[in-house]
Amino acid sequence: MARRQSNTARSKARRRVNSTKKRSDRKERIRGYSEEGSAILEWAVDDHDEITESDSVDSRVSVRTRKNHSRAERPRLGHVIITFLLCAAMVVMCIRYLQLRSRLISLNESIAGQETRLREIQEDNEAEYQKVISSVTMEEVKDAALNKLGMHYAAESQIRYYDTDDDCYVRQYESVEE
Repeated sequence: MARRQSNTARSKARRRVNSTKKRSDRKERIRGYSEEGSAILEWAVDDHDEITESDSVDSRVSVRTRKNHSRAERPRLGHVIITFLLCAAMVVMCIRYLQLRSRLISLNESIAGQETRLREIQEDNEAEYQKVISSVTMEEVKDAALNKLGMHYAAESQIRYYDTDDDCYVRQYESVEE
């Protein structure tokens, strides 16, 4: 590990030495660009050279590449149509969402109004029930049953007892007479 670090340190030192040479002060012409150190800075033009159409970067690009670039720069009709349709669908979906949201809000308001009305009706019903219960006593009910309706208490011979199997009630499907 120590050996690797020393090799790395030496190579960095070499690089620094190479980059500080007089080479950084002069400009070299490489493929139409000027180089200063390890960076390519600008298009190098000699005083006697003129920039022509053939010297431009586009002349070095193949015809096929230029066609691909121009094709990529202009939008295709299919892409435009698909983009338009997607945008239109998005607008329709947004409008539909807003309509549904508005309907949901109005339904929630309607439900809240109906719940309020239900509570009021229940309170009125409870008040009427209490009024009826308080107006009738058990003595009045007993008197009406015995005198007006002709009802009477059951005799001991009329009462039948049944054993049940933990059911809460007994269903009578036919008359129970002896």
